[in-house]
Amino acid sequence: MKLRLATYNLNNLFQRPKLLQLPGFSDTARPVLKDIDELSELLARDSYAGATGARIVELLTKYGFASGKGNPWFDVNQAKAKLFSASKGKLTLKAAGRGFWLGWIELKTEDVDDEATRNTGRVIVAVKPDVLAVVEAESRPALERFNTQVLKPQAAAFPHTLLVDGNDPRGIDVGLYSRFPLRSVRPHIDDTYTGANKKPYPIFSRDCPEYEIELPGGRTLWLLVNHFKSQGYGAPASNDAKRLKQAQRVRAILGRFDLKKDLVAVAGDFNAKPEHASIAPLLATPHLRDVCDAPAFGAAPRWTYHSGKQQLDYLLVSAPLFAAIKAVGIERRGMIVKGVTPFPEVTKEANAASDHAAVWAEVDI
Repeated sequence: MKLRLATYNLNNLFQRPKLLQLPGFSDTARPVLKDIDELSELLARDSYAGATGARIVELLTKYGFASGKGNPWFDVNQAKAKLFSASKGKLTLKAAGRGFWLGWIELKTEDVDDEATRNTGRVIVAVKPDVLAVVEAESRPALERFNTQVLKPQAAAFPHTLLVDGNDPRGIDVGLYSRFPLRSVRPHIDDTYTGANKKPYPIFSRDCPEYEIELPGGRTLWLLVNHFKSQGYGAPASNDAKRLKQAQRVRAILGRFDLKKDLVAVAGDFNAKPEHASIAPLLATPHLRDVCDAPAFGAAPRWTYHSGKQQLDYLLVSAPLFAAIKAVGIERRGMIVKGVTPFPEVTKEANAASDHAAVWAEVDI
């Protein structure tokens, strides 16, 4: 049977945090995300005494919470008890630590451009995948809505959809579209590592779900979907270290398969170029190959990100799938990139389908 596998970072379908709507890793988004990351870490501490509390006040004041005006990027929800109060332009901490209030930071969202959503559909229709690893989707209901409203009118809807909320509070999760039934899903949301402070932290920024897909004839395809730590904010060394842990953990998970016999694919946005040390352990997994290494792909350029320079998106397959590859491609027509002729409907950055290309491979198994 012929089977077409693909991976695509959708950049969300209907709603997306305003910060993430800014193109690439913008000069506006980067410092704000860095401050949010720092504020999240400070708010998780048991005590807000001393410098911790002073820095929390400084950051909240910086983003308008003292004046009551707020900011366009995020809110601090105070569900029970109070983290702070504000009066006459002055902010006062009310909570003594994480255990003294209930609440969270929430990024403000806005609707994605309708034409951009339709252009995302055009990419998927052009690729014609039987199984699609989905990166950056806000929820399973969003995938179903997109399936019904965008793909179905083009006779491209999928009968099976799954997304399990991961560790990222921004609504940029990983999921699956499939033309074949799903037997099971094994999440890795709770996989942890121990930080320097001896506390456990989640390995995966989103998740690394293992989807068990039932193929005709009773064979099984295993698909592991990933979205590794970004390059966009935080210290590069810290980002690389987190991404390395993720790559190492995926390789360890693959240890339960026989990659010489089983049909296994690892797909998604790894947020690093192939030569980067942070993803080297995964790319060096025995009997697991990048589909772009197949003779069918030839010497074509491998970039998948809208910079036109970096391969960030990968479709890695086990030995029997790699040997069965008949065609490989990278669909870039959903982007505005120099040297690429986009779909006629993609006329500007604002209505681009995504800032990533879709990677696909067709196998005959």
